[in-house]
Amino acid sequence: MKSNVLHIIWIMFFLVACIGERSTGDGDEFLGTRGKIDVEILVREADEHDFVRTVRFVVFDDASVTPTLDINELVTLGEGERDATRFKTTLDVKTNPDKMLVVIVNEPQVMTNTLGAVIFPEQLEEILFQMNDAFSFDHVQPLMSGIPMSGVKRKIVVEKNVSANEVITIERVVARVELWLKKADEIVFARLSTSMNSRVFLENTYGRGYLVTGTETDRTRFQTGLDIENNFGYMQIPSSGFEHVVWNYRGVNVLELSDSPQLICVFYTPERTYEVSDDRNKLFLDIRGITSPDGERGTRTALTEFTPKGGGTPRVLTEIRRNNVYRIIGTVKEKTVQFEQAVLPWTEAGQGTIIDPQYYLRVSRDVLHVGLAGDAVTISVETNYNRGDRGFPKGVRLGEISYYDKDNHPLEATAGGRDWLAVNMSGVDGDLSRNIEFIAKTSLNSVPAGYYALVEIKAGNLIKIIRVTRS
Repeated sequence: MKSNVLHIIWIMFFLVACIGERSTGDGDEFLGTRGKIDVEILVREADEHDFVRTVRFVVFDDASVTPTLDINELVTLGEGERDATRFKTTLDVKTNPDKMLVVIVNEPQVMTNTLGAVIFPEQLEEILFQMNDAFSFDHVQPLMSGIPMSGVKRKIVVEKNVSANEVITIERVVARVELWLKKADEIVFARLSTSMNSRVFLENTYGRGYLVTGTETDRTRFQTGLDIENNFGYMQIPSSGFEHVVWNYRGVNVLELSDSPQLICVFYTPERTYEVSDDRNKLFLDIRGITSPDGERGTRTALTEFTPKGGGTPRVLTEIRRNNVYRIIGTVKEKTVQFEQAVLPWTEAGQGTIIDPQYYLRVSRDVLHVGLAGDAVTISVETNYNRGDRGFPKGVRLGEISYYDKDNHPLEATAGGRDWLAVNMSGVDGDLSRNIEFIAKTSLNSVPAGYYALVEIKAGNLIKIIRVTRS
């Protein structure tokens, strides 16, 4: 397995103190003293969603008494650095014996103004992010800005002529739910078909979550006793507003299951409390379109008892925690599907099969709306897949378009409510960057509100799905 470790290394908590204003009186008394902090952002063996795109540093003085803002700075990596797994910067801060550092990596762009206006720690604790601002509409892919992450460290001392090294732990703000499938030895075959019948629903996920919390590693979360005052951030306690999202198998060929587990799909879900006795609250995976010698079947499993990190006796879930992987492995048997569930660190996140990890496919938006005939929406798409020797043409290309009703049922070729969308691409085949225009080409009077189309955008065997809804 790969090892995804994201740390911010404070190289020197600098012994160099810059002179602010020098007194005109005798001696070397300073009216203001500042220090410099050299900061290195490091991501080891990360995939493209863990790359550092932006980093916000928020530093408070006298943090355990009466916090006051020292700096609130956003660092954006340049065009040539945006896929970086490491970079360095220097922060100019005040000397203070009780500083707190908050770091936010890959903040959603729509939140930049809100985060830039923060002057108190309590504001950071209360900020919620929307899943659709950071992930695809089906919650299966992070957007171009990457997975948001955050971390908090307290009791940092910055003073003149003192050198110190500090490490702050950064955690992703969501959990990852993985479905793996395999077949039992006693059955001849099990597979997912190429039809739209092969689908997986994640039921009762949530559309928002808290952006910033501390971490247990840095003793700023889940502390008890005298250390409870060091905790930073909240755990979401939802009681309504749950959502269902769906993943569709869109492979060209049937997906044959073997006797070894295969990663089928991934969902991202925000952190929250969890009540396994309440079916309206707990997560379900509804899996449809598994074919075996007994015919096509579906199955549904609740996420309830998971083997904890490091192994041991399964425990009943009370929380879905950020930066955890919740892995569900289903074994297809003659009449049933048997499930195992485990909680894993993000370093064990499963990897789907792509041509090479250095290739990417990015879209500027993936959720669009049209309301009238002639309505048009344009997005930009880019890839670095520039080779044609692996069975796929180079550059950005258009895939299939499929249509659905408002209840997520696929529309057959002869059904009404289809073929109302035209898709035009700029440039020519082989271009690495193209604009794509989505146009409502016919009157939408016969297309009920809530019907939608899913449009495949491809590069190599990478696929992005654009959802266009009739509003």
